[in-house]
Parts: sequence; C-alpha cells; structure tokens
Amino acid sequence: MAVTFSGLASGINSSSLISQLVAAAKQPATVLQSQQSDLASQKSIVDQLTSAVSSLGDFATGLSLDSDAQFRTATSSDSHVSVAVSGAATATAHDIRVQQTATSQIVTSRTFSSNSAGVLGTGGLTIQTGTGTPASVSWNATDTLDSIASKINNTQSGTSASVLFDGTNYQLVVSSQKTGTTNAATFTDSGDGLGLSNSANVRVAAQDAKLTIDGIAVTRPTNVIDDALSGVTLTLNSAPAASEPDTQVTVGNDTTAITNKLNTFVSDYNAIMQQINGQLTYTGQTAPTSSLFGDSTLRQLQDQLEAVGYSTFGSSSLSQLGITFDKTGIMSLDSTQLTTALNNDPNALGTLFVQGGLSQKLTDLSNAYTEPGDGILVAKSAGMTTQSNDLQTEIDQINANATALQTQLQAQFNALETTMSTLNSQSSTITKLFQTPVTGA
Repeated sequence: MAVTFSGLASGINSSSLISQLVAAAKQPATVLQSQQSDLASQKSIVDQLTSAVSSLGDFATGLSLDSDAQFRTATSSDSHVSVAVSGAATATAHDIRVQQTATSQIVTSRTFSSNSAGVLGTGGLTIQTGTGTPASVSWNATDTLDSIASKINNTQSGTSASVLFDGTNYQLVVSSQKTGTTNAATFTDSGDGLGLSNSANVRVAAQDAKLTIDGIAVTRPTNVIDDALSGVTLTLNSAPAASEPDTQVTVGNDTTAITNKLNTFVSDYNAIMQQINGQLTYTGQTAPTSSLFGDSTLRQLQDQLEAVGYSTFGSSSLSQLGITFDKTGIMSLDSTQLTTALNNDPNALGTLFVQGGLSQKLTDLSNAYTEPGDGILVAKSAGMTTQSNDLQTEIDQINANATALQTQLQAQFNALETTMSTLNSQSSTITKLFQTPVTGA
C-alpha cells in the first residue's frame, strides 16, 4: 500500500487533488452504469412480457383438440340411473330403461353346529371363476371354518369367504367379487366337503345388467357402464316399477366451465396488452429511458394480437362468442351472449378454437416470440444481457484505469514530496552556513 505524504513538504493537498482526478476518470463509468440500470429495467419488461405471451401459448395448446373444447354436464331424471360425462360426450338426450341390475353370486355351505377344529374331516374344494385358472384348497381335522375361509380368501380365485352364525348354526358364505354371470364361481367338493357345489345352496344368482338405451338392448356384467355411449358413464342403481317412466339422461354444455375457460383466455390476452399499453401509450410526458416507449418489437406484437382478435377463423370469430374489445385493445366477455352462442351451436368453442384454427394461430404466435433460443422476445432479452455485459466490461476497464491513475498519481506526489523535503533540508543547511560567523582569520 502506497503511503502519501499529502503536502507536508510542498504544501499541496495531494489527497484531495488525486481524489478529484480519479473521480473525473471514473465519471464515464457512472454514465454507463445508468445505461446498465435502464437495460435492467427494459429486460425486466421484456421478460415479464415473455412470460405473459408464454401463458397465452399454454392456454392455446391446452385447447387444441376437439375433446379440449367440449365441456359437458349431464342430468338424470330419476334415481334409477346416475350419470357422469367427459368432454367426448355429445350434447343430446337419451331414453334409458333399466330392466335388471347386475348382481354377484352368493353361495353358502352346509350348516355346522360349531366353528371349532375338527368340524370337518379331511377334504378339499376346487373353485373355477370365469375363464381363470382353477384354485384349490384342502383341510383336515385341525381346521376351523375360519381357517378354511382364510384359505379360500388366499386363493385369489375371485371369491371371498366368511363365516356366518345364524344363532344356531355356522356356515361359510362365499361371494363372487365381481358381478355378472361370467364372474360366477363353480365349486367341486372332495372328501368331507362344504356342500358349495350343491345348487340348492346358491342364495343369490349372478346376473348381468340389462337395459335399453334409446330402445336398443344392452347387456353388461357390471352396473357401471362406460362403453355404451361415448364420454358417458351410466351407473345403474335399480330397476323402475312397470308403471314408472323411462329415465331421461340429458347431456348438455357446461356453460360455467366454458365461461371460466374463456375468462382465462381473456385474462391471458389482456395481461399482454396491458403490459404493451403501459409501454407504448403516450401520456403527454417524456417517457423514462428505462421504458420501452416506441419499441418496434412491442408495436409488432400489439398489431399481431389485435389482428388475431378481429379475424375470422373458419366460420367463426371471437365476437360471436361474446368477446369484444375497447379502444385500447382490452378484451371483455359477455356471458349472456356466450350462452346464446352455445345454445345455437353447442360446439361453438371448438368451432372457433379447434376447427377454425384460432388455437393453432395463438400457439404459433406465442412460439414465434417465446421459443427458447430464437424467439423474438427471448432473443431481445438475450441481446440486452449481452449489452449489459459489454457495458460492465467497459465499466471494469474504466475503474481499473482510474485505480492505475490513482496509484500513479500517489507515486508521483510521493516522489515530489520526497524531493521537496530533501530540497527544503538542503536549503535549511545552506542558510545556516551563511548565517554562521567566520572565526580565526
């Protein structure tokens, strides 16, 4: 570290003078730092806009298939049938009549006076369910009914067993785990058997669900039917009495879900336009240098979004769904007009966004601006980062030069002070010599 003798010999305030000279040398860096600060603000604007455009693109991508644009709801006219729907369902009504619900088979064994070991001698049972592999269990005099039930449950034969005590006697109850005739089990007893093979012990016979859908007979092994009507799941709860009318299942538009979907679109679109307007709108005052007022990229994006908003796609447009624009380009949605449009065309959302191609147009626009690497906004942000880095390089060089100047000046002033101190010392010695009287002459 250099030691500065500020003005001790010369009378010059070298520290103050050096500080002023170094500050003057650093002044260009201050200007560049201000430019850096502006770039940081502008980059933040671009990055926020990139995120907003990307969100609009994500929305469009999520609305690119017919099923994405179909929001359905369904009602049933009575409790005999429950209904659930997905977007694949067609908005229409169906006439349904349940003739019988599907049941699972329940078989009981012969009765026993106890549930203790030795209730049975040596015996066995083979269980065949549907087309599955037969399962076998065996027992002897050490088994109880409970242990035999456990053995049946461990076979994974599609049946489950339990012990029932009716107050007097014990017996095994074996139930098929699935409904329908194809899932009914058949039993083969051997040795000291349970009597499950006796047809008289079938307490509940397996049966398939039978119904008509719009007059067409339908049979299924289960009461939950999801493959008869596209996008519709019917759950059969009970068969109606002969005097009761058929069940009416009505599939319609879920206007609430569609409205919410379009409100998301409006919000995503407006988020972009509001950010652009905030930069491009003239307020009568000089725009700060940290803004993007007059930026051509933002102006181009604004023009493209407005063109999309007012264009026709296929035979439809946003205005037909109740979407309008104010003078600043901000969207709003009229839910009443949307409901009217959906009543006229239940597939109006898909007609515009999917078949009409609006979703694809928005996706392409979003990708053009936000694609990693070469998206217009992405590249603009990267360019700003490069500019800032270049400015930092200049700032670092200016500061390095100023530090070198400070070191140089301190060395020079130190040398001056040393020289002046030496000269002052010599002058003082000479003065004393001339002031001393001469003796002995």
